[in-house]
Amino acid sequence: MSMPPPPPQSHDPYAAVPAAPPVAPVAPVDPDGSSAHAAWPPPPPPARGSRIGLVLGIVGGAVAVLAAGVAAFVVLGGDSDAAYPDAAYRLTLPPKLLDGAYELERDYSDRSDGAFARDAERTLGGRDVETAVATYTPVNRGGQLSISGLYGRFKDPDGARDTMLERAAGAEGTELAVPPRDFRPSGSDTTVTCQLLARKDLGARRVYPQCAWNDGNTGVMVLVVDPAVTGEDPDDVDLEASAELTLRVRDEMRRPIR
Repeated sequence: MSMPPPPPQSHDPYAAVPAAPPVAPVAPVDPDGSSAHAAWPPPPPPARGSRIGLVLGIVGGAVAVLAAGVAAFVVLGGDSDAAYPDAAYRLTLPPKLLDGAYELERDYSDRSDGAFARDAERTLGGRDVETAVATYTPVNRGGQLSISGLYGRFKDPDGARDTMLERAAGAEGTELAVPPRDFRPSGSDTTVTCQLLARKDLGARRVYPQCAWNDGNTGVMVLVVDPAVTGEDPDDVDLEASAELTLRVRDEMRRPIR
């Protein structure tokens, strides 16, 4: 007797750090009673001979519960359209990122029935929002790159960026090892905010740099899982280098609307 196909899988762009997913599917409930997120897919097999492989599963094993106490920038019904910038840029998910160092592993952009975009419009001060959510894997080594992106029109780019990072840091099982810091790498006109997240895996504490930008049209959180970094002392992690990497991701994802 053949088994029915599994249901479509989803990915929570606000969740933070890779880990094994819950045993049973979990659907966090928003304060308004709606279920915004679905279950996560199982992680891939761990890397042979490496315990760090156990945490290199799909980003989103930690559940980001959108509780009423989370700071949010609520879109009020009376907002004027003039408060929002024109839509001049969009996001793409190229097959490779960072000059070919990472390959697209999985695209989750169309797997949420619009729930992520609606949530962003309601809580991040956005209009006409679309999503670009994916995971990338390095070509020649272990690790993972998580892209949690939104594009549209955001009336408070700094607030939207900070709220996305706050949600990620508040995910279940995740702690904030280094609080958010703003960077403006040389030659850039965009502020990148980075923080360091931590989780415990098999009794060991692992750290993960996460950075985000929002320029009024595009907003992305970039989380890097690098076996060479995850075991480092938080004080030794170079967040400025993570900010520079994030700007490279922005250059390769962001495209003008023609």
